[in-house]
Amino acid sequence: MLNLKILLLSRKFEIHSSRRLVEEAVSRGHNVLLWDPEWPLQRLKIKPDIIIPRISSFQFSEAVKVLEALENQGSFSINPSQNYTIARNKWLTYQILKESDIATPLSYLISKEHDKYPLTFPFILKQLESSKGEGVFLIEKAEEISRIFEKTGDTHLLLQEFYPEAFGTDVRAFVIDGKIHAAMKRTAKPGEFRSNLALGGTAEPTELSPEESELVLKTTRTLGLQVSGVDLLRTRKGSLVLEANPCPGLEGIEKYSKKNLANHIIQYAEELYGQHKTSR
Repeated sequence: MLNLKILLLSRKFEIHSSRRLVEEAVSRGHNVLLWDPEWPLQRLKIKPDIIIPRISSFQFSEAVKVLEALENQGSFSINPSQNYTIARNKWLTYQILKESDIATPLSYLISKEHDKYPLTFPFILKQLESSKGEGVFLIEKAEEISRIFEKTGDTHLLLQEFYPEAFGTDVRAFVIDGKIHAAMKRTAKPGEFRSNLALGGTAEPTELSPEESELVLKTTRTLGLQVSGVDLLRTRKGSLVLEANPCPGLEGIEKYSKKNLANHIIQYAEELYGQHKTSR
């Protein structure tokens, strides 16, 4: 049995997904070190065999620099820092998906200087690096846009087409190593258009069509993500890819799918380590 030194790049053990990964790694005989990205790397006295990054929006750029530094020292990450960075940026993701002919909502990058908009109201406005439904706004009047720029302090925001037929619902597919392990349909709480579970939404297991499955897997291949949560919107234009989250939460998807996804992630970490060790 392998006995890996796994570094979990996460702010704290109390985060549900981090705790689950530690539990499953320990159950499989591994040593796990949880490392807060804010800690100076000079204090890290071991070279990890594999890194599992759990980097959210909080101080994202600083945390990615830590991941890059660890990679430069010869450690492997289940999601490489370069691909992680692209997937966390909604505008970069949109450009890559469009170039790869992957169906996704029509989007534009706007600055606070814009006073004309290429989509009719209502539309969606998003911060470029937000998660859990935060930084996502349904815009019905032009004057709301300047207030959001003032509120967020951002210089650019993503303007995205709105599909009323999908109001308050979407689909999350959980992918590990090129395989879809679980999928759930999320539904927003009454009066809310964002379906995120962190905002009070609920979920139920769902089946993906063959076309949706291929769309999800093409997205992860294109973005170079080995572990991700791909969000789909079912619209009059067919299913569209909203985003691919390189740091997908485990609590909701494990609860509703009844699958041990944390264990599958650890198994993939073992396989990735074995591949790199063999290639050296």
